[in-house]
Amino acid sequence: MQSVAVIGASAAGLFAAYLLARKGVDVRVFEQAERLDPTPRTLIVTSRMRDLLGPIGERAVVNEIRRFELCTDGRVGTIQLERPDLVIERSVLVRELAGHAEAAGARMLVGRRFVGLEASGEGLTFAVERIREGGTEGTYAGTVIGADGAFSAVARAGGWPQLATLTLIQATVRLPPDLPPDTTRIWFIPEDTPYFYWLIPESPTRGVLGLIGEGRRETSRRLDRFLKTRRLEPIEFQAARIPGYARWVPIHQRVGEGDVYLVGDAAGQVKVTTVGGLVTGFRGALGVAEAILNGGASRELTALRRELNIHLLIRRALHHFAQKDYVRVLDLLNRSAQRSLGAHTRDEAGKLLRHLCLLRPRFLLLGLRVLLTALSQRRP
Repeated sequence: MQSVAVIGASAAGLFAAYLLARKGVDVRVFEQAERLDPTPRTLIVTSRMRDLLGPIGERAVVNEIRRFELCTDGRVGTIQLERPDLVIERSVLVRELAGHAEAAGARMLVGRRFVGLEASGEGLTFAVERIREGGTEGTYAGTVIGADGAFSAVARAGGWPQLATLTLIQATVRLPPDLPPDTTRIWFIPEDTPYFYWLIPESPTRGVLGLIGEGRRETSRRLDRFLKTRRLEPIEFQAARIPGYARWVPIHQRVGEGDVYLVGDAAGQVKVTTVGGLVTGFRGALGVAEAILNGGASRELTALRRELNIHLLIRRALHHFAQKDYVRVLDLLNRSAQRSLGAHTRDEAGKLLRHLCLLRPRFLLLGLRVLLTALSQRRP
């Protein structure tokens, strides 16, 4: 029987454990925390999560978003979604995934910190430190999956380079009276951030207002200023370090006769347009499971690589957008473009970009113009 060790009880790692265990693979999940009690964090994902997980994630859904408001320089564009986005509580989702993985036959081993690995016979021996009892123990597996986040110890042990990361900070706030609970509001303010501010309702009365930035101190300062500008009082804060996708990370290494895979944040499987990595992490988990079960072949990983590279292309253009460019984007949002944006999720970047460029070729021209201007300014 195949034996697989998943290092890190992340959402992507637990989904991989579930997929493999239900196919009869001997799976163990090693988690550093002494109990599975992940830090709460509100996330928004597309309906693609339901396609991938089925009913597994339903208990984690706290709200559904059916409309986006895009704001810049006093202008507002609206997008009505054909299928609602899902607002989820990450900690609930992780616990649900763990329960399903265990029910499928995976074993959870908490309080075990990964230390290192080496080739051993036809597989791998890896060491874990016992957090409570002290000391280390060696254990064997034919395959190790690194699902231990952006600062993955498995990736370091396997020889992968350290990923660059971004800061995510968001504050829980009371919803302003003019925001319906089924609507997410986005602000594009490029002098503050090349990304955006967001306000995502998690209930009829509360939501999270957040920002992505480079460094924590500056990102926090800008968020505080924005909260004051909007006259919103923070109730509590949530923060995380997210890998910034710069290129496809090869997810597989041979170590002796054993196999090491990376999945989720450990592999940088994040949409760099929005810095969302939950759905892409699940797709990475599906791809890794396919590769393990099919002798290395995975169509899902090929499709995911293509998708992430399209997001990177879009981000390279957006990163150089000025206020006037976002104004131009909203001016180009006619009814057909709005329908296309509502029909295709941000987890279908290829389809979305193709349809938008067919409907409004000036979207493509705008992006190319911004990229060419940025490149010309970098030349000596």
